[in-house]
Amino acid sequence: MLTFFKGLGVGFLCLLLFVAGVVFNVEFLGKEANSNAMQLSTQIEAYTKLKPDIYEAEINFWANEKLSTTPNLSEAEKGQISQSFKEILARSAKDNFCTGGAYSLEANYSYENNLKIPKGQRLNATLQCEIKGENLNAFNAFLKDLNDIVTKSEFIGVSTPALVAVYSKETQRNTTEKLNDELLNKAYEYEKAYSTKLNKKCVLTEFSFNQNGMARNFQGVMMSAKSLENDAVSLPLTKEEELNARANLLFTCK
Repeated sequence: MLTFFKGLGVGFLCLLLFVAGVVFNVEFLGKEANSNAMQLSTQIEAYTKLKPDIYEAEINFWANEKLSTTPNLSEAEKGQISQSFKEILARSAKDNFCTGGAYSLEANYSYENNLKIPKGQRLNATLQCEIKGENLNAFNAFLKDLNDIVTKSEFIGVSTPALVAVYSKETQRNTTEKLNDELLNKAYEYEKAYSTKLNKKCVLTEFSFNQNGMARNFQGVMMSAKSLENDAVSLPLTKEEELNARANLLFTCK
């Protein structure tokens, strides 16, 4: 029995020595290693150039002079306006270039001697359109058909829109993903380079995209001019624009 307790005591002593060794390594040697560690921070950038790939236009409808000076509309006249917009929406749906087109019609009043006097009507409607370059001829045919519908109406006016060159959401998303991947690859290249130069083991510990550094020129001001022939619109001149992205990096080297 005495031998058993002696063995137990020796085992317990060995356990204490092991725990003490672990504590020493963590508390003292670990601190010494951490005291030799260093941190490096830097910012990296990636960029690319690309051209706009779609074109946007806004078609506006309004009250012409007759409608804006007609104090009261008959039910038949209101029906004529409604029918015109049914035709406009039906034609718009055919090519699917545009969205929107709901119209608002309300009386416009003036005030004389505190009396509310109807003086005319206000009408507003907008079509938001988007096309690719190869759809220009079809879009001009669409505009001509809209103009023909409006010409038959006694009350509606319409604008001939200018095309604005922009980047599609898909292009923006794909380009941003490409730049972010490039930033990440650069970050790991920096990790290897710092390890070699400092003769230490450098590890990327923080990687954050610098949203304020994201420079985009997606909404260009390149607009088309209306042709003198048949009120057709033409594509605007475009050029490559730069998109760049930045990221902040932090490395810990030991």
